[in-house]
Amino acid sequence: MKIYASVDMEGITGIVLREQLMRGEPLYNEARHLLTQEVNAVVEGLLEAGAKHIVVKDAHATGFNFIPELLHPDALYCMGGTPIAERFPGLDSSFDGALLIGYHGMAGTRRAVRDHTMSSASYQYTELNGNPVGEIVLDAMLFGLHDVPVLLVTGDDATCREAKQALGTVHTYETKTALGRHAALLKPPRKVYSEIREAVKQAIAGRDACRPLVIPGPYELLLEMNSTDLADRRYVDGETSIRLDGVRMLYKDTDFVRLLSRALV
Repeated sequence: MKIYASVDMEGITGIVLREQLMRGEPLYNEARHLLTQEVNAVVEGLLEAGAKHIVVKDAHATGFNFIPELLHPDALYCMGGTPIAERFPGLDSSFDGALLIGYHGMAGTRRAVRDHTMSSASYQYTELNGNPVGEIVLDAMLFGLHDVPVLLVTGDDATCREAKQALGTVHTYETKTALGRHAALLKPPRKVYSEIREAVKQAIAGRDACRPLVIPGPYELLLEMNSTDLADRRYVDGETSIRLDGVRMLYKDTDFVRLLSRALV
């Protein structure tokens, strides 16, 4: 059995502050330890569930947040920045399922820790074909292009609600209950490591009920930028890329990967 795990940082247990998420900030190194230990617990759960080939992608910011020497030895880890077109290197239809670990609510979600979609510095709202969309859906669609279903999503309670609404039959695990953008009721990390192993095993056991997320094109992606100057920097041709007003940009394409590669820059 082959499993691909994509790991973000905002939904990891113990993480609630901006200062924990960015290289050079005083709390970042502590947060890296929390991230790495939670990843190791996920890998242990996958191994106990019978996975033989595990790829784990560091999908937060620079893509270099895991502590390499502390990582579980029985998985492969993709680290470093990759373009949207290669967001999940090595992914193909031979994988049996995907996990979204440590994810967060889409931009604009109330009572969600560090809600955003792809870039908290650039976009404050996103829509795909007229529906609000976050990273859970965008990444699930990238896996769906290879007929790979998302089996488990972990993060705060808002993240888990979003996953169930967007993906339907999917397992979720709450690492914390969000009280706001920078506040949450936290489960102790040691409790999470034990529980998340069991959640992974349950998700693997129930994988036959999960289906890949496939949304047929053509696609229209609406981005509401954080400010007019960010919109000013974007190229528009009036057909496949259109500026609707001061902050809203609309991108059109029949190819989903090409759409994201053009829009999410």
